[in-house]
Amino acid sequence: MRQAEAKYRAQRCMPFGSCKESAWEKEQRGEGGLEEEDYLFRQPGGDSRVPGTFTFRFKKILQEGDLPDNLNVHSLRHTNASMLIAQGVDVRTVAGLLGHAQPSATLDIYSHTFDKNKKLAQQKLAEAMGL
Repeated sequence: MRQAEAKYRAQRCMPFGSCKESAWEKEQRGEGGLEEEDYLFRQPGGDSRVPGTFTFRFKKILQEGDLPDNLNVHSLRHTNASMLIAQGVDVRTVAGLLGHAQPSATLDIYSHTFDKNKKLAQQKLAEAMGL
């Protein structure tokens, strides 16, 4: 888990999934490991990446994957949220992961992703009614 300061100084926890134990987790236990200049993305030698280099590499990945070149790293945030909603994760959980103080903000931004869920709900209702 990583605790991050969100907008408006709110705190949120971000699970890292199945990756190795993070420096943040070691820091939380008092074992050190996290330093002010720690970055998520590093060069192979351990130095921090220059933002322009990261963007260049991201665009290269898009080209190699035959993906639209108008995507940016922030697009991954929207993809993450949309996929979670499409898989039935509740809006309050998604809002918390995104750092939205209110689930209504998530609903306003991602309401288009619920279209699939609406169709599924209609099918389930029809099945329940024997139609």
